[in-house]
Amino acid sequence: MVIRPQPLVIAVSGMPGAGSSTLASALADRFGVVAAVGDMDPPDFAIRVIGAQVRARDRAAIDATQVPLLVVAGKSDTRPDAERMARTASRALGQAVIPVSGLLAGVRLDATDRDILGQWRDAGIAVPTSAAAFAAADEVRGDAPQQQARARMMALLGRTGLVAALEVLEASPDATVAEVNAALHRRSGVDALVTPIKQAAGAIAAGRRVRRLAGLRLLSARGFDRPAIEQRLITESAR
Repeated sequence: MVIRPQPLVIAVSGMPGAGSSTLASALADRFGVVAAVGDMDPPDFAIRVIGAQVRARDRAAIDATQVPLLVVAGKSDTRPDAERMARTASRALGQAVIPVSGLLAGVRLDATDRDILGQWRDAGIAVPTSAAAFAAADEVRGDAPQQQARARMMALLGRTGLVAALEVLEASPDATVAEVNAALHRRSGVDALVTPIKQAAGAIAAGRRVRRLAGLRLLSARGFDRPAIEQRLITESAR
């Protein structure tokens, strides 16, 4: 029998509007982990997503976490001073805080999107500060398909992501959709989460072992195939 490694289970939490769900989806998509918002019994690792500043409920959630934890400053693509804000939060919490854009981390543009972006680059389209202004610009007034395309792209990428994608195509006109996606993923900051999660591998393994032993003891106490369970306990305890 082949025993497959268990995927990493990450519980993502945060105040409403912090971007927790978007980040959880991006983590699952990018790294193949099990990541979700809400109670997970039990997670291997936890990520707390904070907003523009640390709230009392963030502190309470961080203090109550009993598994390895990482704090992320979410929606970094919407904040020009995201790095500074993350440093401020880091000092307030006394631990690392990493700015990440869950929106850009989970981007999956397709070939049609790439073609549209290429057309906009060729036309020298400027990206205003608001999505509404972009979709209702004079040059697309009365052109419903173009208005819809602009609204969709702004929803997919946000302003920062849209500007970044156009910059990629300006610098490399022949860039493929995969290369544009990769550039946006790098821009998101999500890869900065990999090292601290890897550094927690020992604690994650120890936590899994503790939970595994507790589960076996519970099964033994309930009388489920006690001889086999007790043998498993002996084997596990000797590791």
